Amino acid sequence: MKDINILWFKKDLRIFDNEALTESLKDGDIIPLYIIEKELWLQRTYSDRQWQFCKESILDLRNSLKKIGQPLIIRTGKVIEIFDEISKKFYIKGIYSHQETGDYFTYQRDKEVRNWASKKQIVWKEYLQFSVFRGNIDRNNWSKKCQKNMAKSLFIEPSKINNVEIDIGLIPSDDYFCFKNDLCKGRLKGGRENGLKRMEYFFSNKLNSYSKDISSPEKSFDSCSRLSPYISWGCISLKEVFHKANLNHNNNSKMLKSRLTWHCHFIQKLESEPELEFKEFHPYFHKIRKNDNFLLQSWSEGKTGFPFIDACMRSLNFNGWINFRMRAMLMSFASYNLWIPWQESGSVLASKFIDYEPGIHWNQCQMQSGTTSININRIYNPIKQGKDHDPKGTFIRRWVPELKYYPENFIHEPWMMEKFNSIKYANSKYTKPIIDLLQTTKTARKKIQEITQKEGYWDISKEVYLKHGSRRKQLIKRKNFPKNKDINLKVEHQYELKIEL
Repeated sequence: MKDINILWFKKDLRIFDNEALTESLKDGDIIPLYIIEKELWLQRTYSDRQWQFCKESILDLRNSLKKIGQPLIIRTGKVIEIFDEISKKFYIKGIYSHQETGDYFTYQRDKEVRNWASKKQIVWKEYLQFSVFRGNIDRNNWSKKCQKNMAKSLFIEPSKINNVEIDIGLIPSDDYFCFKNDLCKGRLKGGRENGLKRMEYFFSNKLNSYSKDISSPEKSFDSCSRLSPYISWGCISLKEVFHKANLNHNNNSKMLKSRLTWHCHFIQKLESEPELEFKEFHPYFHKIRKNDNFLLQSWSEGKTGFPFIDACMRSLNFNGWINFRMRAMLMSFASYNLWIPWQESGSVLASKFIDYEPGIHWNQCQMQSGTTSININRIYNPIKQGKDHDPKGTFIRRWVPELKYYPENFIHEPWMMEKFNSIKYANSKYTKPIIDLLQTTKTARKKIQEITQKEGYWDISKEVYLKHGSRRKQLIKRKNFPKNKDINLKVEHQYELKIEL
């Protein structure tokens, strides 16, 4: 049998700056392989909009590989079964891939693959996709390691790959997954070529307005880099963006690089503790909320009766992307005002994001739900957020056409029309608020405060900080957590440091 190496593509769908590709070619011929795992795609955090983006990226990768001699090989099924099938026709010397920090499904799958490879005496070599490191990590030195890795040279794409005779395989039809109807007409298209075009557009035209427009749901749609889907699926590398930002010496470039670093910081948490996808950072917050299908569905469809919340959700449903401040507000509203478990609302949001990145997503879900114990609890007021970031109601009118002709004075609080013209509001097709905003906010604050007063709360918080907390210079001096319940621990500035890509 012919000796080969398997280059296992996961979420690194590119041939440029791909260390696994570079290293695999140093030891003979390779089979570049992508495996479509039905079990992965059947999870509730995945959706048709994500699959379409992924499929476009796979086809783009296949074309790139074909140009240099060897098309991408596609198989559908379980990873170990596919590897077993290949081993019947080829002698597998090694498996090369990036080091993945995905969801709990991929974590368990990789453990099984590792055991399989060990029994078969096949070496599996994994390479960094981001600046996220496996094993026991010294948090005090993590930032330096991250910056050092980001500064490394980019890996140049190979000029030629020897062709290996093997059936290249087909991509299954869309109905194979039985996805729910999910058109997402406004989403970005997948593939490296589209990612490079978007990156060039951002750095050439929008970098200078990045910090100014980052919080506006309307302006950020164009002014943010919108590179997060391409980074998440590996169409472009994080280092590429970092190196590109280094060519621009201004505050906006520094701000972008800061968010690239925090991108890795959040993923590092999930790498260190994979259970954070479903388990609270602090155990005292376990099962404090309850399921409510009506509230969850109303929120998911953008029918809560709060114009700015609904506009943001409907925009997300259409585009598969929205800026971070609005993501945080949507999550906060679901967790505090609707009091829905973050695992439930988080899964709904994950399926809507074409840039779903488990390490960032689940950490942010917990941060915006107050379950980390090392972050300031912030309950966003959607009325204030609307007035601050959509003062004239332009964004609201675009996505909530039921309010298109409402005067500016009432666009953020349409129920106030009853005090002045009950007939107009009564005839409006827009739903009334599904909860009492002030009362639910007050109740949520009280419940969270009661938990922080329980015996042993701060002792556990300190343990959480030592394992997951930021090590910024101004914060690391605080070695002992306060016993005073009135003191907030500002360990991470959760509202401004999320990656606005």
